[in-house]
Amino acid sequence: MKIMKLTLAALLTASLVGCASSSTIDDVKDVTISQPACCSSYGEFAWIPMTGNSIDFAVDEYSQIGDFPEGKSYFSGFVLPENVERMRVDLNSWIRTSGVFAPKVLLLSPTFQVVETYELTDFDFKPSSMFQLNSYHKRFEMSQTSTPYMVVYSPQEYREGQIEVPHPERIRAEELGLARPMVTDPVIQHQKFGSLELDLKPINLRSYRVSEAPAAPVVAQQATPETQAKTAPVAAPVASSPAATMLPESEAFYNSQIKAAVESNDMKKALTLMEEAKRAGSSTAEATFLELIKK
Repeated sequence: MKIMKLTLAALLTASLVGCASSSTIDDVKDVTISQPACCSSYGEFAWIPMTGNSIDFAVDEYSQIGDFPEGKSYFSGFVLPENVERMRVDLNSWIRTSGVFAPKVLLLSPTFQVVETYELTDFDFKPSSMFQLNSYHKRFEMSQTSTPYMVVYSPQEYREGQIEVPHPERIRAEELGLARPMVTDPVIQHQKFGSLELDLKPINLRSYRVSEAPAAPVVAQQATPETQAKTAPVAAPVASSPAATMLPESEAFYNSQIKAAVESNDMKKALTLMEEAKRAGSSTAEATFLELIKK
C-alpha cells in the first residue's frame, strides 16, 4: 500500500518534471509591473473576509497592485471576520510547471501598522502528496486585537528567483530506501502571478456588538378628532431603494474564485459564482467570466 501511494504521488508530479526539463536558460520571464498602484497606504487596500474552512485564490492580472517598500507588487488582502478572536492560518502557494508565486506576508494591526513579517525564507517547502502539488507553506496565527489584517505579495527580488524541486523519483527512492536514481531535479521559476490557498482554523470565537445601534422607534400619538381635523393625511412618495453595490474586496474575491474555477475547467462552479456575485450586486463578475472563456 505504501508503494502504491508513493507511485501515485510520483505520477501526480510527473508532468512537473517533463515540462520543466523543456525550459532553457534563454527563456525570459516578465516579472516587472508597469501598471499604477491602486493605493498609497495599507488602509486603502480592499480586504477579503476570511470565512469558511479554506479560500482558494489567485494573484493575477485582476488583483490589486500595491506600492510596497520594495516596489510594486500584485497582492491579496484578507481580514479576520468579526466573530473570530484568533485564527490559525496555513498558507500554501502551489508550485506548478508554469511557475510559482513566491510569497511574503505582512500581518497588520487594527490601525494598519506592520506587526509581523514572514519572508520567503520563513516558508517551508512542502512536497506533493496524492492530492496536492508541491508548495511553499507557512503556518501562523492572527488575532483580532493585534493582527486582524493580512497582506500576501511578492517583491521583485522574489519574482526574479527560482526553486529547485526534488524529483519525484528521488523522493520515492528515499522513502523506500533504494539507491538514488540518476535524475535531475526540475527548476521552477518564480512569477508575479500564481495560485494559493488559505486553510483556516478558528481558535477562539468572540461575541461583538454591531457598529451602529438601531434608531429608536418613533411612538405615534393616538389620533383625536381635533388633530385629524388640523392635519389632513398626505401620501408620502415612496423612494425607490438603490441597487445594492458590492464592496471592492468582495468584487476581487468573486473574480478570483471565478478565474480559479475556469482554469480548473469547472464551468458549473464558475457560472454559480458568477450568478451569486451578480445577485449580491457585482458589476464585474459577468464581464470577468466572459473574458476568461474567450481565452
